[in-house]
Amino acid sequence: MKSTNELAELLPSLSVFIQVVEKGSFSSAGREASLAPSSVSRMIDRLEKRLNVVLFTRSTRSVAITEIGLEIYQQALTVLSATQTLFSRADSFSDTPQGVLRITAPNTLGKILLTPFLPAFLRRYPEINVELSLTDRVTNLTQDAYDLALRVTESPPENMVARALMPIDYVLVCSADYDEALPDFPAALTKHNIFFPDERQFRGAWRFWHNDIMETVTLVPRLMINNSDAMIDAILQGVGIALIPTFIANRYIANGKLHRVLPEWRVENPLPRNTYAITLPNKLLPLKTRVFIDDFMQWIKEEGRV
Repeated sequence: MKSTNELAELLPSLSVFIQVVEKGSFSSAGREASLAPSSVSRMIDRLEKRLNVVLFTRSTRSVAITEIGLEIYQQALTVLSATQTLFSRADSFSDTPQGVLRITAPNTLGKILLTPFLPAFLRRYPEINVELSLTDRVTNLTQDAYDLALRVTESPPENMVARALMPIDYVLVCSADYDEALPDFPAALTKHNIFFPDERQFRGAWRFWHNDIMETVTLVPRLMINNSDAMIDAILQGVGIALIPTFIANRYIANGKLHRVLPEWRVENPLPRNTYAITLPNKLLPLKTRVFIDDFMQWIKEEGRV
């Protein structure tokens, strides 16, 4: 049986090994782990020597995992998952929420929802430190050691625990400074500059509902943007009407910077999705994660986001 010290020394190397496998190169793994490629190479060399196996076949342009390397990769995932579970269970027995809470979220969602919420959360739980990573890249919670991920999706990952936070719905808005006469019915939208998200589901015909009455209108966008922050910046200039998510629009509507367009009509959502809090499938969540999810869900309800 290996000594405890030997096993502890292996964990960082196993983590880097997993990064190399999943990123496909030493340099990419190094960027993810904030290590120089030479340091990654040395760690893999030491791991191969310690295990007495060849994990990768290497050339000047690429690395390829060996058959035994693939088997050890699966075992390494199990080891790191078990380690995270161990710490999660230990944290769960504490009566006081504490520790570092690592969260990842999409850029816009994090900016609009998390950053207004976090100051009060930090005041309430002085022993929790938050590390927030905003990225539109889908992260691997096991690999990147995050406690929690916020994701907007139609179908959350089946191998994780997903708690629904709020639906993503859409509303038509214009700037308070918009100087055109607002339309009274959906077909009149064709006379206006229309902005909407750069998603294929928004192209073509839109369906509008007023009670049991449905109208279909095909709209050609003057502007399509794949970032909601940029869309807000554009629409506030007062040159068009935009379709944007309600969780973004509501704050600007409340402060009078945006006005709803066709408020008596409901735009049928062409891209129904939900926002989820995603965690690893541990039976017992750390207290720091539980209180964050509970408080965040309560805050969303109180702010009228759902």
